[in-house]
Amino acid sequence: MENQIFDYCLNKYTVTYQQVKQDLENQAIETSRNHSLTVSKIGEIEKVAQLEAIKTTMIDGRLLYPNSIPVLWNSIYKVHLYRKSGISDPVVVANAISADQSWKASSGHAFEYMTKELANIALADTPIKFLLQKDLNTLIRANELANEVRDISWIKEQVATDNYDLYAVGSVGDKIYCFGCVQCKTSIRDRVSRDRELSSVAMQAFFWSISLVIDGTQLRTPKYTNMVNGGTTTFVQNGWHGMYDLSATTPGGRIYNLDMDFAIIREHAIQAFDAWRTQRQWFTHEWMAK
Repeated sequence: MENQIFDYCLNKYTVTYQQVKQDLENQAIETSRNHSLTVSKIGEIEKVAQLEAIKTTMIDGRLLYPNSIPVLWNSIYKVHLYRKSGISDPVVVANAISADQSWKASSGHAFEYMTKELANIALADTPIKFLLQKDLNTLIRANELANEVRDISWIKEQVATDNYDLYAVGSVGDKIYCFGCVQCKTSIRDRVSRDRELSSVAMQAFFWSISLVIDGTQLRTPKYTNMVNGGTTTFVQNGWHGMYDLSATTPGGRIYNLDMDFAIIREHAIQAFDAWRTQRQWFTHEWMAK
């Protein structure tokens, strides 16, 4: 199965990368004065193409191999490093520092874009949207957020320090409110203590705080389960309103299995926005979607 998944990733990633790269290069050449590309433009196109390749391979692969998410993500990682380094030996590839740095930069952004797209498809007929941090910043600069001054001041601080990956906004009439903070993690182990602390900060500010994870294998262990759900001497309070896992971890408490239709995100986002705007004073860390 692992070889089959790797072969799928190699083909899907390569085809997607080459197609997107070619399309962007053609567009750029057509619009340039001397019909040529600068070094910086070539680098910009590569970043966009590899981000799209990672995202598309993951989205399509999740449907083909729903029970092998960690293997799928690891295979995309290997394919990406191979393309960047040109080396086929996994041991040597692991030492290709520049390639590994490229993966770290692109994979996180790809997951953020994927989350935004799939969530907004699921929420299409609702007044709720997920926004990238840069999208929210655009609303702030245009004075298009209807949150109270105290809220906006707090949100600006979070944006300035890159504390959250995505934000949830909802509309009431022609007014747009930011009501949620979203973390996107490739693994629950990645800086989990810091992420939990930031989530607690959001909940203390009466915002919906959730996290989505690609490889939630560790959520099967008591330590990480307790970090999410709370209720122990070490972790008294819950760390998030909800933790959503693409790798089909057995759910429990505030830990939920997440399918690519994002149906559960849709349902919980609707409940959260309704509670946030009608009963904000009770929208604390204890709030939980039904």
